[in-house]
Amino acid sequence: MVTVICSTARELLNLTRMHLPSPAIRLLLIAVLVSARAIPAQDTIRPAATQTVVPARAAVLRASPAGKPTARVDTTARLEVLARDRNWLRVRTEGWVLATDVLPADSGELTRMSAADLRADSAGSRGKLVRWAVEFVALHTADPLRKGLVDGEPYILAQGPGEERSLLYIAVPPSLLGMARAIPPLAQLTIVARVRFGRSDPVGVPVLDLQALSRIQ
Repeated sequence: MVTVICSTARELLNLTRMHLPSPAIRLLLIAVLVSARAIPAQDTIRPAATQTVVPARAAVLRASPAGKPTARVDTTARLEVLARDRNWLRVRTEGWVLATDVLPADSGELTRMSAADLRADSAGSRGKLVRWAVEFVALHTADPLRKGLVDGEPYILAQGPGEERSLLYIAVPPSLLGMARAIPPLAQLTIVARVRFGRSDPVGVPVLDLQALSRIQ
């Protein structure tokens, strides 16, 4: 019987002394130890310790390491480090933007339907979410003649979308009423709205519920 004392095995496998029945098993143990040491460490995204950093110069934020730029931050920004991947840091920052400068992120629910499509399939288009470029005409309050709107409900009279120039009734929720009141006539807007009626009485104007709007500069 062969007695083997291996310092490497002691370090990796916490062994002090093994009695091996044959030289073949001894060679197998050595091969396993060499293979384990030869496996390279893989690059992975590792959580970083809680840390806040500031840009040394104007920095570009990217969607992924070496990915497409999504924003820029200047030297006044404070960036919370979330993870590290080689020489890249995943960061989070906070700030304020005008509500009129942003829209909800795409959710895959947006449709490319036109106003003509809504009128042609009023029942089928109900509840659809659209993002349209429209021209603001005026902010009005609904009267009993507007069958697709609630009496007294504020709504935007607009034209669009785009070059279509169809009349549109866009119901304004209380949370967006202040923004709607500040819009000047003929302003160009981008709206996200949900279809209430593709065709309303008496003249077939589409009625939408406003979700978000921003000014087109």
